[in-house]
Amino acid sequence: MKSEERKTVVFTILGKTLLNIVAVALAFALIILAWEKYDWLPFVKTIIPGVVIPILLGGLLVFLLRHEVGALNGKWKPFVMFVIFLTGTLVFVNAGIIAREACSKVVKVDSITTLSNEEIKRADYLQIESVEPDTSSCNYLFEDAVIPSRRGSDYIRFLLYQVCPLKNKKGVFLCTRTKETHPYRTISENRLQQWKTDFINREKDSIKRVAPSAHIFKVLHQSDHFEQYQTVAATCNTRHGAISPEHLVLLEIRQPDTIKRWEDNVLYIFCSLLVGFSVLAITLMGKGVLNEGFQDR
Repeated sequence: MKSEERKTVVFTILGKTLLNIVAVALAFALIILAWEKYDWLPFVKTIIPGVVIPILLGGLLVFLLRHEVGALNGKWKPFVMFVIFLTGTLVFVNAGIIAREACSKVVKVDSITTLSNEEIKRADYLQIESVEPDTSSCNYLFEDAVIPSRRGSDYIRFLLYQVCPLKNKKGVFLCTRTKETHPYRTISENRLQQWKTDFINREKDSIKRVAPSAHIFKVLHQSDHFEQYQTVAATCNTRHGAISPEHLVLLEIRQPDTIKRWEDNVLYIFCSLLVGFSVLAITLMGKGVLNEGFQDR
């Protein structure tokens, strides 16, 4: 195949790949916008629309480009298909994040008492000038989990879920989670138990230090992982008395830079496209990569 013909075929493949990525990403972003606005399937965990669906769309992208991939010699097809799949998946993941952040409802108030519990639940983030945590009623839940490693050096992760009720708002709890990781494979049981004890003793009251000065909170909804928080909150003896799980309002303490950071995701999309298409262009321009008899239709 002549150099000019190869360039034409390469640009055609790259152009159609970009067109399909943009079209699928826009369609996915619109679906996520509708998903968030109309609260479709609130019981579906975030990982499904955030990761699983973009991976499936990456497979769909490769299927849509099956004719273009057919222009390659057999040994190059898997590599090019993988680059297209990975590039598309990264773009779709970040497009979904941008769409979700665009729908995020941030409520700013001086005091949480100005909002009803139902108004709080309809928000995604709260920015509160000051809160009054009831630090005398805090409680915590400890969990540990072994994390397998392909290299043979497993790790154990300690998690401490802490909950603190508010003095002036019945049913509302501030939440935070701390974690610590240690090597696990050759550690004695006594050493492991000492690590657990030290971690709990060091972290179990950290929410008392963090909560009074916290201003940014993520409102936990049904699609979030809050079962541990809910368990701890149900065991807190608050000044308001026992509160049923369905009436709990859980606010996870966050840092200010966790809200509205979609600009980073735009950068990730640009970098994904730049790297992915650079690799594709370099690969496709190589000799012997394209079938000599391929003609664009």
